[in-house]
Amino acid sequence: MRMINKITQFSMLLLLSVWILLSCKDEKYKGDYNPDTIKGYKNEAATVSSKMDSVEAVNFITKQKLRELYELSALASNSNDTVLNSLLREQLLTYFPKKDTTEIFSLLRDLSSKKVTYTSVTKFKILAKDSITPDSIKKVAYSINYFNEDKKLIESNDRIGIFVLKQEPIQFKREFKFYFTSLNENDTIQVNDSIPPGVTQKSIGKSPK
Repeated sequence: MRMINKITQFSMLLLLSVWILLSCKDEKYKGDYNPDTIKGYKNEAATVSSKMDSVEAVNFITKQKLRELYELSALASNSNDTVLNSLLREQLLTYFPKKDTTEIFSLLRDLSSKKVTYTSVTKFKILAKDSITPDSIKKVAYSINYFNEDKKLIESNDRIGIFVLKQEPIQFKREFKFYFTSLNENDTIQVNDSIPPGVTQKSIGKSPK
């Protein structure tokens, strides 16, 4: 009898696991996707409302930049237009310290190999401040979802990104300069840190509200 109960419990757990897996795979992309808007993405200084406190400002800017970066990367990884592809890659470079192409090529290779068309950022959370430097080095825990051209979920990955956010003292404005130093601090993928001839980067997508 005890053996039968164990078999029954195992069967129920197995069925539940399969159901959860299938449910996740049936998830559809429901975001706003406009290629023309995405092509205009640039990592320019961000200005936030004076009504936002520091935490709200950091959350708003970081989530906006994550969404822009991934949407722009997905578009770049799917483009067969050499000129457009070069421009999109140049735009992507603006989200990282100058001449740092490692993260970009790793991301584009990953998106291209998985045939990702759409992306969305979920489970977003700024982690405890780990620096007291003027440049405010911070970490963000987030989940990035990849979808194919039919808007079906390919996979969802939890990551921890590292970024630098610096507030500029501009009269009557709260303006921040932002760039990523890593999209996933646990990522060990090694890529060629050079840009092939004629290749550039540009960003596209729609900022979160």
